[in-house]
Amino acid sequence: MNVLMVSEPGVDGVFRYVEGLCHFLAGQQVGVHLAYSDRRGSDRLFELVAWIEAQGGQTVNLRTSNRPALSDGAAFRSLLRLARAVQPDVVHSHSSKAGFLSRLLPLFGIRAVQIYNPHAYVGMRPKAGRLDWLYNTIERRLGRTAYTIVTSSGEKAFALERLKLPPARLRLRSNGVDTDLFAPVSPEEKRRLRRRLGLPVQRSILGFLGRSSAQKDPVTLYRAFANVAARKPIALFHVGKGELDGELDRLVEQSGLSSRVYRCPYMSTPADFFRAVDGFILTSRYEGLSLAALEALSCNLPMILSEAPGNFDLLKQPLSHVWSAQAGDVEGFARGITGWYDRLQSPSAINHRQIARSQYDLREKFGSILELYGELAAAVRSRHATAVEVGAR
Repeated sequence: MNVLMVSEPGVDGVFRYVEGLCHFLAGQQVGVHLAYSDRRGSDRLFELVAWIEAQGGQTVNLRTSNRPALSDGAAFRSLLRLARAVQPDVVHSHSSKAGFLSRLLPLFGIRAVQIYNPHAYVGMRPKAGRLDWLYNTIERRLGRTAYTIVTSSGEKAFALERLKLPPARLRLRSNGVDTDLFAPVSPEEKRRLRRRLGLPVQRSILGFLGRSSAQKDPVTLYRAFANVAARKPIALFHVGKGELDGELDRLVEQSGLSSRVYRCPYMSTPADFFRAVDGFILTSRYEGLSLAALEALSCNLPMILSEAPGNFDLLKQPLSHVWSAQAGDVEGFARGITGWYDRLQSPSAINHRQIARSQYDLREKFGSILELYGELAAAVRSRHATAVEVGAR
């Protein structure tokens, strides 16, 4: 089988998913090719490109961004040339820009199975943006021409109820996590990591791994943290960057928290982030199914989650150490942070890693994706053979 992977992000959770899936597929003797963009790139993106080429796969840099742009025309032509060269059985695209470009390929003779992962539809955000009507229109129309993988009940509900996509075009496949890589470490190793990362060794540290974007809503997080940090000896470690960086810097300065908030724009080894902190917080306004939350789960960390689409599936699990608040609720998240800190002072058995291993095993989840490829590709071949036979009569 030959698979063309298409992804615009080259960093953060979507990229980590694509990276892991590419390695899994190659390990199953699947031919893997990659169309990517370096506009939002990372060191691991270029390592993945080199690795795929070393495996005999072909790659192309689409040089496009996540917003509509004139460069999309050149990006599509590059993608079409690659698809014609590798003749994939499956084209698997990730996030809105890649999904838009890839699902146009059948109009130009590419007969491969089209599978699309939105990784949270843009239209799921609670406060509509000025281009949401355009994104929703594109998703509604192209969603009828391809198969869509939704990763949570919230994402599925949006596809069915708001986009009105045919149920036969949807497949629910939750994300998974590598529980061998994302695992707790000894107290000695945690201290060593903190020293290397420039973090306080003894203080309780709450971790946030996410872009400084409206979707992730770090402004609510920083305000809630400032509320609790005035009363509790805690620190915040935030890995990520984005358009809200300036506002976050102002909040830290105004709150006098420069000695409590530690910022890092990017970590090449995200597992070290989870090993270094004592808890994980996610204040997102919407998610597909957060890969960072699953990684925190696998590392057996206490969690504070927003009650938002994509997080409800995790909140339904029988988690022993979880707090939640409505998206945007500063006081609610402050109560969650206080509960997390107070629980740390009286440690008790935590079951998060057990749930990660039983419910979100990465190989099982990727295996179901490979089975889906085979099922849909076989159906396409059967329809094509029938059409040829009828035409020959």
